[in-house]
Amino acid sequence: MKKVIAVAAVTVLSSFVFRLQAAPAEIYLVRHAEKVKSANKDPELSACGLAQAQAMAVLIPATLTSIYHSGYQRTQQTAEQIRLNQPTASVKAYDARDLAALAKAIQQQNSPVLVVGHSNTTPELIHLLSQLTPPQIGEQDYGVVYQLKQSEQGYQLLSFAISQPAICQAKTI
Repeated sequence: MKKVIAVAAVTVLSSFVFRLQAAPAEIYLVRHAEKVKSANKDPELSACGLAQAQAMAVLIPATLTSIYHSGYQRTQQTAEQIRLNQPTASVKAYDARDLAALAKAIQQQNSPVLVVGHSNTTPELIHLLSQLTPPQIGEQDYGVVYQLKQSEQGYQLLSFAISQPAICQAKTI
């Protein structure tokens, strides 16, 4: 009987350790860069947005294996600009209506990934992945890279903001 309990305990512990090792040590999340002001439900990035996406790419030091985007032009274009600094990363679309499935897919990977989302999906995904209180992202908040970094206590949330590119600052003057 003691052997059965010991084997069961080792199996449960091994499964827990495997799950911790399988999850990425770093997960990066960004809201898409600035979009063109338009009545279109799927606008492209503005010139400022393209520059913001390029600046965000510089803030991601890890070598990414996957870059996920929601399929909207603005997230896809943000992902493509970041991928210019991550040539070996694959770019994949995800269903923004099923963030639980995306979180599960991410947790099964063992290398750094990036998710390009929206002001509503990025905080929700941060919470799903880490159980941490997510940041509030406003409609005009662009240029912040969120990093979930694995530690012994679970994930910790860090954030890094870009210096707004000159092309973005020129329009506010």
